[in-house]
Amino acid sequence: MLFNSYLFIFAFLPLALAGFFALRHQGQRLLFIVLASYIFYAWAAWWFPALMLATTAISFVAGRVIAQTSGDRTRKVTLAVGIAGVLGLLGYFKYAGFTAYYASKFLVTLTGSGIPSVQAFVQSIVLPVGISFFTFEAISYMVDVYRGTIPVERNPLRYAFFISFFPHLIAGPIVRYGKLGPQLRERYRFDVELFRSGLFLFTLGLAKKVLLADGIAQHIDKPLAHTSGLGAVGAWSVMVGYAFQIYFDFSGYSDMALGLARMFGIELPWNFNRPYRAASPQEFWRRWHVTLSSWLRDYLYIPLGGNRKGEVRRDLNIMVTMGLGGLWHGASLNFLIWGLYQGGLLVGNHHAQKLGLRIWRPISVAITFVLVTCGWVFFRFRFSGDSKNVFEAMAGRSGLGSPIHGLLPFLVVSAVLMWCVPEEWSWDLRGWGAVRVATLGAVAAVTLVAMNETSTFLYFRF
Repeated sequence: MLFNSYLFIFAFLPLALAGFFALRHQGQRLLFIVLASYIFYAWAAWWFPALMLATTAISFVAGRVIAQTSGDRTRKVTLAVGIAGVLGLLGYFKYAGFTAYYASKFLVTLTGSGIPSVQAFVQSIVLPVGISFFTFEAISYMVDVYRGTIPVERNPLRYAFFISFFPHLIAGPIVRYGKLGPQLRERYRFDVELFRSGLFLFTLGLAKKVLLADGIAQHIDKPLAHTSGLGAVGAWSVMVGYAFQIYFDFSGYSDMALGLARMFGIELPWNFNRPYRAASPQEFWRRWHVTLSSWLRDYLYIPLGGNRKGEVRRDLNIMVTMGLGGLWHGASLNFLIWGLYQGGLLVGNHHAQKLGLRIWRPISVAITFVLVTCGWVFFRFRFSGDSKNVFEAMAGRSGLGSPIHGLLPFLVVSAVLMWCVPEEWSWDLRGWGAVRVATLGAVAAVTLVAMNETSTFLYFRF
């Protein structure tokens, strides 16, 4: 079930809100939302909730055992088993086909014959939406309990709510229990202003998705599907368009998730802060998909040694972290290459800082935006031939070409929002007067009319 669908907006959400506020006891409310979230998740495939339930059970039990055990060795083993359990589910559904495919290709290279059943095996695996997100949430919970940074949750209902809460279930943000858990212990009393703020934020996110991300997609999907015909102008236009599309698509979902949670009296962490304003790769990752980048830092980069063991080890840790972060996005070599490319930008920037060069910030922002946009080529195309065509076109080897018809207005609006307007989650929506509310109502009406063809979110596939 998609947020940008009439079924969700006019049926599921009103029923979920009505049921939540009709119930008087906190336990009943939590149970109701957990059941509603499982129904929401089962809409994609009836068996998906079984995976989420398994991840919930494994991590909840592991947390309890870790908290109740005094022996350090037993705690470490329990943590390792818990992480292996949830990663095993993620690994099978997301990476088994990838591993089998390339193992078969390697075997063909060595022996001249492959494994006939591999293709059927690869095609039989269905990737459950959202599994990458709730798996990382479960891992963060177990590690935080082990580290003692949060108390163990002894109430399975509260923990099930943490994993399954439908606003952030499918595509984040990646929530940590230290953020959400305390909010579940007190019964929320309906706040008109907070509810209105959530409704407004949901509407703004929906508009970003439908009017901007989907509008851009209508103009760039066809050129990106036929990369051999692109010239320099067209190639740069579609890749800048894609940079804006993926931002407005994903940040739009995040805004909707934050808005939905506010309607239920819950604050989720923000995930974006106008990332193309960044003046360096480091700053970009402090603004882009923030809950993922902070997760990778706290649960992968720092445990690997971070920057505590010299520059060479730091650079290696960055490359490993970003490479695995790339693979988190999908079981494909292009995502690995994209992650390593981002790691290379971070490593290069660390070494460039030692030169002590001072570059005017607008120039640094422009350079960073160009580098990030080039990286989106790896992210967008799974086949190296398409990436090669686009890079050659961007370099001018196919001539200037022609601009993409109808794309320019979307790029102008996107640029104005990116560099002249703050992120929507930071707006003070509670104090909006009649004029702003009426304007937002008009935007909402246009958005609902434009939703005649529901499109999935780009990050649903991750």
